[in-house]
Amino acid sequence: MAKRDYYEVLGVGKTASPDEIKTAYRRLARQYHPDVAKEDPKAAEAKFKEISEAYEVLADPQKRRNYDQRGFDAVESDFGPGGFTWQNFTHQGDLEDLLGSNPLFQQLFGSFMGGMGSPTGRLTRGSDVEVAVRLPLTAAIEGAHPTLEVPIVGPCRDCHGTGAKNGTALEVCPECGGSGQVRRSRSRGYTQFITVGQCPVCHGRGQRILEKCPVCGGAGRRRTVERIEVTIPPGIEDGAVLRVGGHGGRGLEGEPAGDLYVQVVFEPSDHIRRDGTDAYTDATVPLAIPLLGGTAKVRTIDGHAELKVPAGTQPETQFRMRGLGFPRFRGSTRGDLVVTLHVEIPRSLSGHEKDLVREALGSDAPTATGRQSFFRRRS
Repeated sequence: MAKRDYYEVLGVGKTASPDEIKTAYRRLARQYHPDVAKEDPKAAEAKFKEISEAYEVLADPQKRRNYDQRGFDAVESDFGPGGFTWQNFTHQGDLEDLLGSNPLFQQLFGSFMGGMGSPTGRLTRGSDVEVAVRLPLTAAIEGAHPTLEVPIVGPCRDCHGTGAKNGTALEVCPECGGSGQVRRSRSRGYTQFITVGQCPVCHGRGQRILEKCPVCGGAGRRRTVERIEVTIPPGIEDGAVLRVGGHGGRGLEGEPAGDLYVQVVFEPSDHIRRDGTDAYTDATVPLAIPLLGGTAKVRTIDGHAELKVPAGTQPETQFRMRGLGFPRFRGSTRGDLVVTLHVEIPRSLSGHEKDLVREALGSDAPTATGRQSFFRRRS
């Protein structure tokens, strides 16, 4: 079945604000949760997943910008070959805020999304990391494989992510009995509401720390720097952001790692300007070349090329040199190099040279010899 436009899925316009997108998603999430739409839970589950995929893209400014520019192809790399799964959903906090207002609905939501990596059904994936890499403009043609130093937050090696000294100074949480969850019930008339939530003492881990790890102070996490090689594909635009899945912060207890986002920044060039796949440059030639015809040496993105200049070419004429621009992203062709030709006018000429120019151009001005005779007669 063909995928629907994400804006259409959420029922919002393409100019919708982040608050309008969030409001639309919250409304649809209440309506299509499978445990609420009991008439056809399978259809409701598919619908709930569809609106969550749309929200995952439109709630993220960078993903939304990429989707607006290139459609579904722009988010394929984010979701992987199998398409969107709940492992790709990074906005659990928005849903928890929504479901927390209704205890019964929170319990139902936990049953649907459970098994995502923690005792309470929450996906406690590692944090995402954003870095920037500066590259020469030639990398836009050839691609690059820079090695980046990335700050990573991951489990403390001394306590194995437990936060307890040597990873053993732990006891079973007395509040939840090791389940990581607490169950509470309350009655309202003849109706009993049961909620299951994260244990406030052990925060869902089922164990309580007796003595904190002296290395991480009980946090269970430490910041390190890792060297990661990334691939920059040819044709990428300046300022584009690449997602490197699984190379962000590490989860504490086997949860998925976050992602690494790399912003590509190209060093400015003093002779090349870029507009999409086309490159623009300037070439200055002596007056004789546009008058008589000839060749001009032109600087390209990654070297030089010869431009044929026909006789009689006017100053500021633009020439298009096919295939010498930037490559198309994930394509096999290149744009063009547009050259603006400037003419260098001599600052001074000898008398003989001036006479030759007048003779060639048919000027009626007096010659240098004529002026000399004129002055001699007056003297």
